[in-house]
Amino acid sequence: MSAARLLVCVGPNCDARGRGRALLAEVQAALAATFPDELADGRLKLSTRDCLRLCTRDPVVRIEPSGDAFSDPEIDDLMSEIAVALK
Repeated sequence: MSAARLLVCVGPNCDARGRGRALLAEVQAALAATFPDELADGRLKLSTRDCLRLCTRDPVVRIEPSGDAFSDPEIDDLMSEIAVALK
């Protein structure tokens, strides 16, 4: 199985009005519920960045190594993308 890293932007544009950090908390909870084994064995990691240089005025999440980026993603859609990245 592959490894993946999820980057959540909490820079000034993405975190305007606390939206980036709210998304981060939602992603953390969803990852813990959906991918506990992958988090525990290090195949899935979650990090924050001050800026991903993908400013849309909405919180941005990027999956590595693919580089796919999502602006204000729906959590269920994001979990599906992560499942694909981990295959």
